Amino acid sequence: MERVRRHSPSFPVHLKYDEAMMNKKLAVTAAMSTLLAACGGGGDNLSPAPVSQLFAQTNDSTNAVVRFTRGADGTLTPQASVQTGGKGTNGVNYFMGNIVAPDALTSNNSVILSTDKTRLFVANAGDDTVSTFSINSNGGITLLAVSPTGGTRPTSLAYLNGVLYVTHQQGAQELGAYRVGQDGKLTAIARYTVVQQDALPTQVSISPDGKFVVVNGFLKTVDPVQPANTLLAFPINSDGSLGTAVDSASAGVGPFGGRFGTGSLASTYVVTEAAGDTASSYSFASNGTFTPVSGPVTVTGQAAPCWLAITPDNKFAYVSSGSGTVSLFSLDSTGKLVLLNATAATEPAVSSSTSSFANDSWISPDGKYLYQDYAGDGKIVAYSISAKGALTKIGEQPVNTQSKISLQGLTGT
Repeated sequence: MERVRRHSPSFPVHLKYDEAMMNKKLAVTAAMSTLLAACGGGGDNLSPAPVSQLFAQTNDSTNAVVRFTRGADGTLTPQASVQTGGKGTNGVNYFMGNIVAPDALTSNNSVILSTDKTRLFVANAGDDTVSTFSINSNGGITLLAVSPTGGTRPTSLAYLNGVLYVTHQQGAQELGAYRVGQDGKLTAIARYTVVQQDALPTQVSISPDGKFVVVNGFLKTVDPVQPANTLLAFPINSDGSLGTAVDSASAGVGPFGGRFGTGSLASTYVVTEAAGDTASSYSFASNGTFTPVSGPVTVTGQAAPCWLAITPDNKFAYVSSGSGTVSLFSLDSTGKLVLLNATAATEPAVSSSTSSFANDSWISPDGKYLYQDYAGDGKIVAYSISAKGALTKIGEQPVNTQSKISLQGLTGT
């Protein structure tokens, strides 16, 4: 406007006023567009910012997903639970002789998300089904389908390229591959033997290169208890079916949970060894074999280290145990595992008959917060993670399961 006035001293006042008003309208329009974009409107290609959430399952007879929104400070706000349409075990623990006891599913990954975070899958061990949910743009979840797996007690899940892999606690073929339809329904591709009939696989996962389904074989037999000491890698075929498993001996006794590193440590696999009270790390080769890098490292003073979470920067690993304790390990650039603090976090038991029982855990994508199930206490605890890996409790949320101890699974966005 100043340039126009200098070169046009007789510029009409009403035109200057109209131009000013037009500029004001354009500024308001731009501001409104920005506001609409932030609220999810203003164009077909715009969508609301993803809602940060945490999901678990009650494992009640009438199973349900419990969910929380996660604040920027890591705290949890409870949201309405949603029934899975399937049945949990109500705390009945097959491994413990079908008594009601914490960690009724004896597994990792009973609740998982699809790679694109648009689907949530839940294992219903009480009626041998898997529930598929869609995750809505506002963060809500909608049940799409409840599908029978054809196996007995599904407890661990992994997903890749439209195929869901499920391990079961009993049967001749305890690993299944299922195509997931647009409607959420599962269609069986094939089933596979894991270790031997009626073994107790505790976790199924996908290798970072997407070429193998990895199964940890916790037990060869349940009664008597006989550890399998086996890590299995099934090559994935183009149609999602699996080839013959590559069998690697574990460094420690009773491998239970495992997590791959990321980035430069994507070929590093850290494993908890429940029967030996240890943890180990391995190098995973392109042919599906595991070679020990470090361990077995004793988780000092803790019993049944089973669950595991690794920070996104690969610096720290947190091992959760049946003792109700979270232990802190460091990982170096070679994947070597070192115990830093055997009792980085713990919660007192609310029952004289069991520990607080720290089982499933999950770390936020930014690496700032660890969320921990305490099945024996029926609650989820949130911790902040310091630059040196130390944990500081910032809050807790009760889950209020029917049996008070059946809480299982943990994942989030």
